[in-house]
Amino acid sequence: MSEKIVVSGGAGFIGSNLIEKLIEENKFEITVIDNFSTGYKENLELVKDKIELIKADACSYKEIKNVFSDAKYVFHLAAFSYVGESIKKPLEYNRNNIDSLINVLNASKENSVEKVIFPSTCVVYGESKKIPIPESEYLNPNTPYGLTKQAGEFYCKFFTEVHDLNTVCLRIFNAYGPRMQSRVLSIFANLMLEDKQPYLSGDGKQSRDFVFVEDIVNGLIKAMNSGKKAKGKSYNIGTGKGTSLNELIEKINLVLDKNIKPIHGEVAAGEIDEIIADVSLAEKELGFKAEVDLNSGLKKTIDWLKKKDLKQSQKSYI
Repeated sequence: MSEKIVVSGGAGFIGSNLIEKLIEENKFEITVIDNFSTGYKENLELVKDKIELIKADACSYKEIKNVFSDAKYVFHLAAFSYVGESIKKPLEYNRNNIDSLINVLNASKENSVEKVIFPSTCVVYGESKKIPIPESEYLNPNTPYGLTKQAGEFYCKFFTEVHDLNTVCLRIFNAYGPRMQSRVLSIFANLMLEDKQPYLSGDGKQSRDFVFVEDIVNGLIKAMNSGKKAKGKSYNIGTGKGTSLNELIEKINLVLDKNIKPIHGEVAAGEIDEIIADVSLAEKELGFKAEVDLNSGLKKTIDWLKKKDLKQSQKSYI
């Protein structure tokens, strides 16, 4: 008998990639919840006949409570996730990211779900003095988005400690890959595909840990398969390697065989100088290790962008 998995936000960038990988294993019955506020039905085109797709808002407990019946695993990926936008819309981010998670945790508890996997973000660390950053580092988010994810981790731990619900949180670093929308890497690449100069906040020396979506999906599945050893814990999901935004522009130029120079401007609100993952705990306890290097991942991402007619808006990024 197939095991039922519920994926909230399954029509999004990471969610749709996760679903395709789960379907490859050919042993799961997958139900997707999405209200399509940030997700796209086209992301599920390859799997639409192999999943149950329910249009529902996780912020409404009434809409989702019965979906979790008989589910074994839940991935809660539904979230607003733009740093800059969250500064302008803290109420919307608070409602969408926190209320939806509490509803999912409650529904999981009421339906005796075996495990809930919650993708958090590296933004919960804020500006850390430790590089690479271990999970033990003090959480100090400096944006509403980061605050909602920190609160989400605390709610997961609360449900684990009080209700014995098995939860695992993954602090995902700078995600990129096919189906990515309005993130720093896709914004840069789309502009440069059109021979336009990308805009850099500050001097461009900010360092990021770019992790490819296939590796993120691998981390999510390893968290699902971790039994009880990861119960109530949080893990970094990254590569452990930093790349400056200036270096990123150079790498995109190499893939495109161009020589486009960026425009430098004022430092954006919520900007962090350096954020790189210490992945030793995830390697030890989950068996996770990123396998896709940035050059290979960039080529796959840009190949996908070339096939799409996407009008990217310059928002912000994780």
